[in-house]
Amino acid sequence: MASATNIDLSGATYCILSGASQGIGRAIAVELSKHLGPKSLMLLLARNKDQLAKTQELCQSDNIKVVYQSMDLSKATAEEMLDAINNSLKGYKINDFANCVIFHNVGSLGNLAVPTERIEDVDEMRHYYDLNVFNVIKLNTQFLKVFEEVEDRVIIVNVTSLCAIKPMSGMASYCSGKAAREMYFRVLAEEKKHVRVLNYSPGPVETSMIDYVLAETVNANLRDVFMSFRSQGALLKPEVTAKKCLKVLLQGKFSPGAHVDYFDDE
Repeated sequence: MASATNIDLSGATYCILSGASQGIGRAIAVELSKHLGPKSLMLLLARNKDQLAKTQELCQSDNIKVVYQSMDLSKATAEEMLDAINNSLKGYKINDFANCVIFHNVGSLGNLAVPTERIEDVDEMRHYYDLNVFNVIKLNTQFLKVFEEVEDRVIIVNVTSLCAIKPMSGMASYCSGKAAREMYFRVLAEEKKHVRVLNYSPGPVETSMIDYVLAETVNANLRDVFMSFRSQGALLKPEVTAKKCLKVLLQGKFSPGAHVDYFDDE
């Protein structure tokens, strides 16, 4: 498919969304559900089963079936991921779907209480990269395996950050993880020209992550930046950036693997 063509989700669409229990993930799931055509199927992934059930309820409609799987994506094996996808597809055929979409939204900030020059706990770093990089790649691989026969219908959205392309003082783990993750998807887009790949940066969003930064960071500059965002009312609502994400996706103007920020011009 040419990169300039619109993306039409009004047909039967299969969609996986990770980190779907709260914040940006939930908002994207709800916004996406408004665009999906009849006989569509959504699989929501996250750890918190109760919150996943709430997201499911918000997304459910006559057009779509919404299922969820409680899963710790920092520890899940490839087999567990593949089983979750295959279990969600029971009663369906791959060719039933006009589009096969995955949103990689899962993510964390890492330990903000250790200055960059003091980072040395390799086990802690490995756990961070397991969730934010390695297992994102692993989940994406299972998704591509399942839909290998209809790969030209595949759409991949990686929820990235300005921090993937610009260093942010006090966020070494987050910046390096986002950079590695985004580059993986850019390489994939380079190799798989027929797969639509978008790296969407949602801007500064009012989620629980903001509270975490303010409570945990030892970096005065980082605290000042986020305090300023909050005091100036510059933080976006999750629903606002979710709408922009879907608008960018459906317009289909992005080049393969492009980094598109909330604040970029249309």
